[in-house]
This record gives sequence, C-alpha cells and structure tokens, in this order.
Amino acid sequence: MTVPRLGLQLYTVRHATAPLSELLAVVAAAGYEGVESVATQGVEPLTLRDALADAGLTLTSAHVPLASLRDDLPRVAAEHHVLGTPLLVVPFLAPSDRPHDPSGWAALGRELSGIGDRLADEGLALAYHHHDFELVRHGSRDGLTALLEAADAERLGLELDTGWLAATGEDPVAWIQRWGPRIARVHLKDFQPDSPTRWADVGQGTVDVAAVAAASRAAGVPWLLVEHDDPADPLATARRSAAAALAILERT
Repeated sequence: MTVPRLGLQLYTVRHATAPLSELLAVVAAAGYEGVESVATQGVEPLTLRDALADAGLTLTSAHVPLASLRDDLPRVAAEHHVLGTPLLVVPFLAPSDRPHDPSGWAALGRELSGIGDRLADEGLALAYHHHDFELVRHGSRDGLTALLEAADAERLGLELDTGWLAATGEDPVAWIQRWGPRIARVHLKDFQPDSPTRWADVGQGTVDVAAVAAASRAAGVPWLLVEHDDPADPLATARRSAAAALAILERT
C-alpha cells in the first residue's frame, strides 16, 4: 500500500492576493506535492502549466463545471491535454441541475457515465465531487449512491469530501471503505460545527484525519486534497493544514 500524496484544492486560496506564480510557490513551500485546479485558474493553460512546473507541483485534477462538459467538451479536453491533467471532476450542481429523487440521480449518473466515455476517448478520466444535498435520503437511498450505482465504474469515479460527510452526520471512513476502488481523490476537509463557517483547518475539527488517512491508504487513494471553503487567512490555513496532514501521513 502506498501512502497517499498531499495536495491542495486551490479553491481554498482563491481570495489570496498573490500572483499565481507566487501563490504556487507558497503552496509548494508548505509541503504540498500537487494541486487541484479550478478549471484553468483563470489563465491560459500554457501559463498554468509553466507556473506549476516552476513551483515543482503536480496537477492532480481539475474541477470543471458540468455545463462545460455538456456543451464544450472538445475545448475542455484540448485545454487539459495542454496541462496534462489526468482527471476532471464535476465540482458542484446548480439547483436547476439537482435531481429530486433516486431515478433522477440515476439518470444523472448515466449521463455522467456517457461524458466519462467521451473523455476516455480523449485520454481523460472523470469523477464527481459531492456536497451535502446528494446525501439527502429518499427512503433508504441517498442521491449519491443512486448516481454512482447507475454509472459505469470505469467511467465515473468519486471525489469524496470528508467535511461534507461529517456535516451531514456520515462517517467518512465508512464511505471510503465502502467505495474503495471507486474513489479517485479524497477532499481532506475538517468540520467544526461551532465555527462561523462550519469548516476548520485540518486537524482542528471533528474529522478523524488519521483514520481517514489510514482508510485512504488501504483503499489505494492516490491523493488527499486539503480544502477549506471559507478560511479567514487562506495562506495560513494552507500552511497549518499541510503541517497537520503531513505529520499524520508520516505516522500512517
């Protein structure tokens, strides 16, 4: 079993004022080996590719809106060929795109499986990142389960978010153990119900980060990606979270 590598979802530092090259240098200095981008970070793919190379960072994956995959897949694929991105992730569903029952979630799963099939022809993989609304139960089933079960496991992976699981009373370790080989990435997000934003730096909330790291290692998850949705000081959060996560990974 390989210890997962540590990356940062750049959404965490979206409000940092440093230029991209300086920002990535700070991320690398904090101990991260890679980053997950938000699309192409608002710059040309070549610019992002060169900035990542200069910082010595791997592009682990990229969040790409569902609308872009539906309406402009050739352009998206071309951009990520330039970047060398291995995995595209559907990051969020607008309210108008959210199903309301298991059959609707299953239909979305089949659609994403079809998109994943087209991306596979381009040498790209696809995964789905959840929030809390997918975990609402309809009878005995939640929407995320219905989506995953309807999709081809070879064409749609899962980006599991430990913070959203904890926020909805779910056990992240149980989900990692359940979906194991299907999990492409784990968002290492910590949950603190008493904080103004609900989120905490890694190791400062209620998520058992050590158990998540051990379960991820056992499941063969290649990357743990730190994320905080609303940090007061983005760069300080990135540094503190890296230090905490790396200390845990060294013991895993």
